[in-house]
Amino acid sequence: MEYYDPREYDLAGRIAKLKTKHGFIETPFLFPVIDPSRQNRYLNIIDRVGFNAFITNAYLLYRRNRGERVNIHDFFDWRKPVMTDSGGYQILLYGSVDVDNKTIVKYQKEIDSDICVILDIPTGTSMSRVEALNAIRETIKRSWESMSLIMESDQLWVLPIQGAPYPDLVYYSSLVSSRIPYHIYALGSPTVYLEKYDYEKILLLTIIARRNLPPNKPLHVFGVGHPMIIPFLVAVGADLFDSASYILYARDDRLMFEWGTRRLDELYYSPCNCPICSKYSIEELREMNRDERVDLIAEHNLYVLMKEIKQTKQTIREGRLWEYLEYKSKLHSSLKKAFGIIVKYRDYLMKYNPLIKTNIHALLLIDSNSVCNPRLEINRKNTYKYLIKGEYSKLLLLPALSKPYSNNRIYNMFREKYCEFKILFYHPYLGLFPPEVSNTYPYFQHEIGRLEYSSRIVREIINTITKLRVSDLKIVTVDNS
Repeated sequence: MEYYDPREYDLAGRIAKLKTKHGFIETPFLFPVIDPSRQNRYLNIIDRVGFNAFITNAYLLYRRNRGERVNIHDFFDWRKPVMTDSGGYQILLYGSVDVDNKTIVKYQKEIDSDICVILDIPTGTSMSRVEALNAIRETIKRSWESMSLIMESDQLWVLPIQGAPYPDLVYYSSLVSSRIPYHIYALGSPTVYLEKYDYEKILLLTIIARRNLPPNKPLHVFGVGHPMIIPFLVAVGADLFDSASYILYARDDRLMFEWGTRRLDELYYSPCNCPICSKYSIEELREMNRDERVDLIAEHNLYVLMKEIKQTKQTIREGRLWEYLEYKSKLHSSLKKAFGIIVKYRDYLMKYNPLIKTNIHALLLIDSNSVCNPRLEINRKNTYKYLIKGEYSKLLLLPALSKPYSNNRIYNMFREKYCEFKILFYHPYLGLFPPEVSNTYPYFQHEIGRLEYSSRIVREIINTITKLRVSDLKIVTVDNS
């Protein structure tokens, strides 16, 4: 197999096997950050929770060991995959590091990392356009500079995409980078947006980058470590993430949940049944010594992150990632805005979204947002194309009330009464469709939450009827009084 092997698709998200020297990583995946100076304290925790890889900082390891070569798997006593960052985050924080790109690239080769990152220049969010463009050009220069060093390497190499906060510069950076043959691409500098819950911006920049990059190569998004946003980023094509959020939040007594974050002193009950929350009450966590509490909250946060990764994978397998995003969008106002980006760019998602899956599940039609589900929208478009090829001079429109729509009393009654009329069903989510498809997917395999007609569906129905050249139209309506 190739080093990256996608197996399941939904929207622009996918489940894939990423092959490294020390084993496979199933994506989507989040690399917990491990500080080289505190490795023993948290490695056992991330392993226990189920993370089979982590990321650490090669630059900090280089400084700690004064450049001395050390096998990273021996150093951490870890026989599974290890990813190393190059010091770009330190450049973002402090402006520079006391090592050059070639040195840190060679060092990552020597310590035997599985996934390595060249030393890029992050643009952050405070650079001017000129500064950001110069940072991109320097990163691109370094990517070519590194090629001679990594060509024969059996490691996976990552090329960071910079340009934030300027969408056009992210476009430029990703377009140029797509022509440079790295194994993995990574979008940099989203941390500030995450801290501000500006998920719209992160999604937009991720979409811009993903569209320009080779679809057969994974995309890493640096610094993403909250369960709220992970499935949204997966849906637009992100595969890998990394974050130290689990421990940073824990040191501040903050607990992650799928819907947000709460400080320990804000909680009376824990709405979580992970092993930590099942064993300790909120009161017990408050009363224990700080070091023990930090470790336990960090472990809780890791369990929540792992649960989100697994939940996202499950929805991809079921073909219900869109429905999951709909559900998530109702948990927080920032996620509602994020879902707006998903809706806006659904044409992009349609290019990757399989129309039907072998292990198909019924579509969950929740509210008017469900109309935009790409799987449903593609079916409507295909049905409309089919309809306008037919002859409908006499047309009877029936409301689709109960499944199977073509095998109920109302349909049979009107078919006998208006035998000279063609019959089409109309539905608040499915639009117009002929009786002969009413037993096929998704016209039969769907569940409805709230019946409401959106202006989008009404326009689609009117436009389609106009194209059918109907001379005699009869519409059966439902009396809801």
